[in-house]
Amino acid sequence: MIHDSKYLSEKSKHIAQKESKKLRSPIVVVMGHIDHGKTKILDWYRKTKLVEEESGGITQHIGAYEVLHQGKKITFIDTPGHEAFSKMRSRGAHVADIAVLVVAADEGVKPQTKEAIEIIKSNGMLFVVALNKIDKPEANAERVKQQLAELEILVESYGGKVPLVEISAKTGQNMDDLLEVLLLLADLEHLEFDAEKTEGVVIESHRDAKRGVTSTLLLRNGTLRQGDILAIGKLVEVAKILEDFRGVAIESAEASAPIRLTGLSGFPEVGDPFLRFATKKEAENYIKNMTVEVAEKSQTIKLSGGSDRPIFNIILKTDVAGSREVLEELLKKMENESIGISILKSEVGAINESDLKLALATKLVTVVGFKVKIDASARELAERANIHIVQGDIIYEVIDAIKRLAEVLIPPYVTRLDLGKAKILKVFKKEGQKQIVGGRVDEGMIKKGAKIELKRFKESIGKGSIMELRQEKQEVQEVRKGQEFGILAEMKMGIEEGDVIEIFEEEIKKRTL
Repeated sequence: MIHDSKYLSEKSKHIAQKESKKLRSPIVVVMGHIDHGKTKILDWYRKTKLVEEESGGITQHIGAYEVLHQGKKITFIDTPGHEAFSKMRSRGAHVADIAVLVVAADEGVKPQTKEAIEIIKSNGMLFVVALNKIDKPEANAERVKQQLAELEILVESYGGKVPLVEISAKTGQNMDDLLEVLLLLADLEHLEFDAEKTEGVVIESHRDAKRGVTSTLLLRNGTLRQGDILAIGKLVEVAKILEDFRGVAIESAEASAPIRLTGLSGFPEVGDPFLRFATKKEAENYIKNMTVEVAEKSQTIKLSGGSDRPIFNIILKTDVAGSREVLEELLKKMENESIGISILKSEVGAINESDLKLALATKLVTVVGFKVKIDASARELAERANIHIVQGDIIYEVIDAIKRLAEVLIPPYVTRLDLGKAKILKVFKKEGQKQIVGGRVDEGMIKKGAKIELKRFKESIGKGSIMELRQEKQEVQEVRKGQEFGILAEMKMGIEEGDVIEIFEEEIKKRTL
């Protein structure tokens, strides 16, 4: 019997590929409006108190955590709740298999609920609605279901396909039911991974005072082992120290697992992909020849364009790379035709003397620190040189403080309110720029203290102001349409009979961001 060697080769390859495929646990993203209980749900599963550790009770960074139910693992991505983190939430959704849309039963659909729905729809994700706070007296499940139906989200009890679980993260009501629904959806999806192809995405990065740069990685495919060579964004790294999401040292991890990698040579950006390679040379070549360029942040990020507006300079220091990225995005949105924003320096780490020296060499600069400390020498230099430093732990409070400082630089603008028109009937007296004339109001009104624009043959020839206004020899505040008047006007151009004056007021307004 003659065998086709090419056929056997292809068949062997197919069998090998099939054997390398394994089932993996689902990656679940938790989304919804602020304060609707996303973190409380994870607290219940992880038996920790993350809420108390976060500033203002708002989750400031993406985290990834594993829970175990009926012998099966589920990886949860905890996305930040505040609106400023929509970009990070969107990325979180992109790497997940299933979404949990958390809606508070007492409050119903809110703006960020709608935003989460849009992200889920745009990613074509499977999802389950977790109707939280069902234990509250004011909870109204039917009202929430109706609100969701109006947004084209039909739950199963309304004839749709979207599962809904009524839960209480406070009492634990139906919390196991939610996990069972997630595992059922995962079984239906038959999630697999290729053990031979290791890849994933960066969830977070920060600098540890003792261990250097540490990143949280979400392993989307394959197996990651200690000593593996990785291309992470634009970095080539060796996986020297691997830890699970609790910080426990591990030697390897399989797809869907969140991993901490410490001692990196640089800062991977949130959302950066990573791949495993056999050698450093291969990893370097991959980065060099990458078809999709991974954006490399410059130390100086120029957001401003045009030289006819004031430039507000910023030195930005944050606790982790995710915060830095979000703040850079918000500062970019702050720019308008009135003011430019220039980020002179953007780094992870404490505010130090080097930052302050850069500030000293720059005009109109503010040092911004988000969730970071300031070195003693830097603080002393800032006080001595009167350098503005904005520090905070809640991102929208930091942004508000930056806006207040930037607004001081924006020149005010003047608005004109037209009051009326009048025709000059007689010129009585002129001394320098002061002129006494009489006329009749043809439109609107003339008012003491108002400004006037002089028109001759419909051409504007000058502007002035009304110092006094009289009617039948009596001082008055205003004269209306059809009535005659006399004014003492101050104007460089001489007023003549037959001229028309337009009467208006000006209001100086402060621009805001």
